[in-house]
Amino acid sequence: MNRISGVWHRLPVLVRAVLTGLLVVFFGASVWSVLIFASHKLTASIPWAGGPVFLLLGLAFLWGYWRYLGGRGWPQRTAEARRTLLRAHALPTRVWVWALSAGALAEIGNVAMTFVWGRLIHLQPFTVPDLSRYSNLTVLCLFLGIAVEAGVVEEAAFRGYMQVPLEKRYGPQVAIIAVSVVFGLVHIANGYRELTWLLADAVLGAILGTMAYLTNSIVPGLVLHAANDAIRFFVAWKLGPNPPKTLIWESGPDFSFWMSVTVVAIVGGGAIWTFRKLALAVRPQSPEST
Repeated sequence: MNRISGVWHRLPVLVRAVLTGLLVVFFGASVWSVLIFASHKLTASIPWAGGPVFLLLGLAFLWGYWRYLGGRGWPQRTAEARRTLLRAHALPTRVWVWALSAGALAEIGNVAMTFVWGRLIHLQPFTVPDLSRYSNLTVLCLFLGIAVEAGVVEEAAFRGYMQVPLEKRYGPQVAIIAVSVVFGLVHIANGYRELTWLLADAVLGAILGTMAYLTNSIVPGLVLHAANDAIRFFVAWKLGPNPPKTLIWESGPDFSFWMSVTVVAIVGGGAIWTFRKLALAVRPQSPEST
């Protein structure tokens, strides 16, 4: 055991942080897959119960997993390290307001940037499986559970367990960039996206990583991440995939293209300004200003 520990600690911090974060994601996703499978079996025999039972079991698992990652449970010798890596710190109201405002503006700009990107190259449409045989209640429970799971598990893994040691060793810029790239690659590995989506996913990772660094807490990013996924799933379910767009190389830039570029510029500028306000909100006040 000591030999394994010695080998582990001789690995570069970058390797250890990435592997630890991926382990957190893998375990959470594996348990979640089991819950979805059990829910599917239950839905076959008791159609009305599958969704609510899945949601309740999923939330119970996330609550326990969150507590463990935050330092509860065995072994106690790692409790403080787990608590530090999760960095799920409470925040004052003003920081919450600026963090969610900055994150929401930045993600709106990211969505608009994706529209621009989708006119430059062909993007695979985002879709959800055919859920027509399930009740609306089951589908909504499924989407809500998946969105919350993504927020809790992925923020704990990427912006907590992976990013915290990288910030300490390499600084925030390197840490945010490295984690954002891994975040994008992991989402591509899900199978429903192609490499062309790496940019949008990496930008979302950078937004969440910046929020976590500035606030020293993953909680605002957790809320934004879960809300983003819930909205995306619901829109794809109700409206279906966006029809393929004509590339500007084929038809030339049109009004919708320039509108998307304008939104990126305006909303992106607003997001930068709001992130600066967030940085000021979390900065300790000097005695003269109190």
